[in-house]
Amino acid sequence: MITRWLPSSSWALIAATLIIAHQVAGKATRDAIFLSQFKATDLPKVVLIAAILSILAVVVITRFLAMFGPSRVITSAFLISAALFVVDWLAFPVAENSVAIALYLQMAMFGAVLISGFWSVINERFDPYTAKQTIARIGAAATLGGVLGGLLAGQIAAAIDLRAMLLVLSILHIACALAVRAVGESRRAAHPATPAGFSTGVQLLFDHRYLQWMAMTMVLIAMLAGILDYAFKSQAAATLASGEALAAFFGQFYAVVDVLTFAVQSLLGPQMLKRFGIGVTLAVMPLLTIGVGLMAVAAPRLGTVVAMRAAQMAGSNSFFRAAFELLYTPLPPLTKRPTKAIIDVGSDRLGDMLGSGLLIVLLALFTTVPPRALTLVAIALACGVLIAVHRLHRGYIEQLAASLRAGAISLTEDEIVDATTRATLAEASPASERELLMARIRQLREARGRVSELTAAHGPSADPLVCDPRTEALTKATADMTSGDLARIRQCLHGGFMDPRLVPMLLPLLAHDALAEDIRMELRWMAPRIIGTLGDALANPDLPLVARQRLPSVLEVVHSPRATAVLMECLEEEEFIIRYSAARALARMHARDPYMHLERARVFAAVEREVAVDHAAWSANDLEMNIDLPGDLIAMSGPGDSRLNYSMEHVFTLLGLVLDREALSLALHAVMSTDRNLSGTALEYLENVLPEEVRRGLWPRLRDSKPELRSERGNAALEADLKRGPKTYEL
Repeated sequence: MITRWLPSSSWALIAATLIIAHQVAGKATRDAIFLSQFKATDLPKVVLIAAILSILAVVVITRFLAMFGPSRVITSAFLISAALFVVDWLAFPVAENSVAIALYLQMAMFGAVLISGFWSVINERFDPYTAKQTIARIGAAATLGGVLGGLLAGQIAAAIDLRAMLLVLSILHIACALAVRAVGESRRAAHPATPAGFSTGVQLLFDHRYLQWMAMTMVLIAMLAGILDYAFKSQAAATLASGEALAAFFGQFYAVVDVLTFAVQSLLGPQMLKRFGIGVTLAVMPLLTIGVGLMAVAAPRLGTVVAMRAAQMAGSNSFFRAAFELLYTPLPPLTKRPTKAIIDVGSDRLGDMLGSGLLIVLLALFTTVPPRALTLVAIALACGVLIAVHRLHRGYIEQLAASLRAGAISLTEDEIVDATTRATLAEASPASERELLMARIRQLREARGRVSELTAAHGPSADPLVCDPRTEALTKATADMTSGDLARIRQCLHGGFMDPRLVPMLLPLLAHDALAEDIRMELRWMAPRIIGTLGDALANPDLPLVARQRLPSVLEVVHSPRATAVLMECLEEEEFIIRYSAARALARMHARDPYMHLERARVFAAVEREVAVDHAAWSANDLEMNIDLPGDLIAMSGPGDSRLNYSMEHVFTLLGLVLDREALSLALHAVMSTDRNLSGTALEYLENVLPEEVRRGLWPRLRDSKPELRSERGNAALEADLKRGPKTYEL
């Protein structure tokens, strides 16, 4: 019932605000209670124990997430945590030391697990492209929650006491449970029938390099945070004595940091992700830490330590967190659910353990650890994070492409709606063409044998210009080709005699559907010797347009730089149909020879020209193709398929010359589909691989081409159209 009040995205903002408000208020309360009962040097010990318990909690929560999904599991965990805060409140007057330790362990076990689970709810609820637009706003709401949480902790601790904060924390977690439940269940099916031998989350981590880099990054981040947190809290404990003063100080610090985070995230977060992408956004936090850390090395004092910790926290809670969550979006639920908690919480706690272990060793070796030494360790860890971020960004793009290939999108014959995929499938199969080619070879051998016999019968001649049988054959063939008699022309083509001097007569006849295939075959035999002639014909406006359109399929059999150069020049032709055919010919050449060199700049420039035309010219290309598409391609396309958009298909053919052709073909199919998740995955992939200039021109075309945006019919009619379409494609 509560879900009807607001849309899912609004509930996500409310939940993020409440969760981070609780997290910040809880941390301030936890630190104040613990440092009022124990020394700062005891912090690494309790952090180490908390990390071990958190890893055990991750094992449990991972199993439940895989079985029941994040929405139900995380809602239940919030309610359990709320009940435990009530227990802490009841026990505090009689066992302050025990409650201080229990509260620290409880916050460690539940805090990160619940935040990770909330993000899992979000990125399963929204598709990848929508997630990128939504997560930045959620990050801003989360930082607002941090401000409220910091102010809440300081005000209540000062006005009442620390114990009252335990009840406030319980109420906040009850509200969090309601808000997370209102966000809703996953939009994506998780295939409940899990196959036998389904790998556990740990096994998936060992098998998946992309997940390993994610986990390694989180370990380094946690170690960095642990080192800076100890330096910060030890300075605070040495300066402030009472628990209430510590609670007020921590609350004010967290509030100031979150105000800064909120401002940065609101003003720059969405723009950073949109303009610079995930890689640069992930790198902001370690770069900030290194920059402030260098100042702290030069002037090691309380202010620089606080500034370094604030920079690390602000960067982590804004840019890094929002961008890191997007790294999960290409993963299917069966991979994400068992591993997300392990990466978010398990890796974080492993980093806590390693950081605490390092601090324990340093404290055992030195009575007091110099602040400059801690700062240098933190800078080294931040450099390690930068290296991991660089590798993660490459892995993210690879994973997006892999999710388009393997199971996330599958192309069945009834689902192929673009001409490139259909033509590639038809033309990639060599069976029918091989049979035609072998028959033609046998025919030519027989015909040449007859010519040889004729030459032998005449014997040597003193006047080859008059009596040479080849001259006589050329004269007869010229007369046949220019006769206008279809029977005589076909008889000549099948007669076995062919000469490059006949090419000027053959080229106009290529426009005749009944003769096109035979003439195309003859021209292909001679193509290596007539590249210049074919190039001139392609640029000749006096040659029939359909004949010019069919010439790229002749040139494509010649794998030479000259042929490639001619086809690349065709991409600048005025007639769309010529550009279209040249691009497809280049695509087939590139498929046969992946190492064929093509200038990326020229290809992207061609794409920019295509998407820069006005809407009328863009739409007119479809009409032009319906009129002038040659007979052999019409047979493959199928009549009356109104869903084809030749302009869009041509753009993706061009992009496939310099980018991953298979992934682009699948992305085009996904963008045109009505599945929002697949469409979002495809848009996210394209946004990461396309140059800014190309993306700026292509995005409006993609929106205009989507079926649900172009049609005013209902979903049932659209689904019926999708189920219809090309019935068979011969492979």
